[in-house]
Amino acid sequence: MENKNIKVSSRRSFNIGIVSFFALLGLKDKSVLADNVFKLMDMEPIKITVKSLKIQDLYAMPLVDPYVEHRMRRSPSDALIGWAHTILRPIGTEGTAIFKILDASAIVSNINSDFTFLDLFKNKQSSKITIKLSGKLELFRDNNKETGYLDIVATSNKTAPESASITQLEEIWDSNLNNVIGKFDKEFRDQIKVLPQFLG
Repeated sequence: MENKNIKVSSRRSFNIGIVSFFALLGLKDKSVLADNVFKLMDMEPIKITVKSLKIQDLYAMPLVDPYVEHRMRRSPSDALIGWAHTILRPIGTEGTAIFKILDASAIVSNINSDFTFLDLFKNKQSSKITIKLSGKLELFRDNNKETGYLDIVATSNKTAPESASITQLEEIWDSNLNNVIGKFDKEFRDQIKVLPQFLG
């Protein structure tokens, strides 16, 4: 059942599907995704002692090279929204948590100014996808007399050979995206320990 205490706002239109997010994390080729070890479904939820959670996607895709998140089947923003829905659990009777997505970019290095998805990795050198996530958690309780905040940043990059097929490129993208979500999750869990008054 959908948690009515969680609201999402965004600068763009999207359809959040936790099931599709889990599907994105599926391992399709162990040779390609050997380091794809983060499993969202295995992670313990983080219980926050506020009544409601608001998720704000403030990242606006540049839609120009070298940014490529708009070309991919699953954007970093959508993946991070899926993480927040799955992991962050408001359990309090009053107060608000606001999770803001500040950066959810993906950049491909060594690409020409005019290219298609098929051309992304066709230069003679290996090309690299770098995904960066930046999020901010703001906590307010007791009529804003009690506050707390966290700033979380995580990055991950992977390379692909010139000869990579479309299927392999998609698998590399999925693996990289899963990896950066795992790094973000770990950093978030480490940092939120400094706010025990907001943990259930």
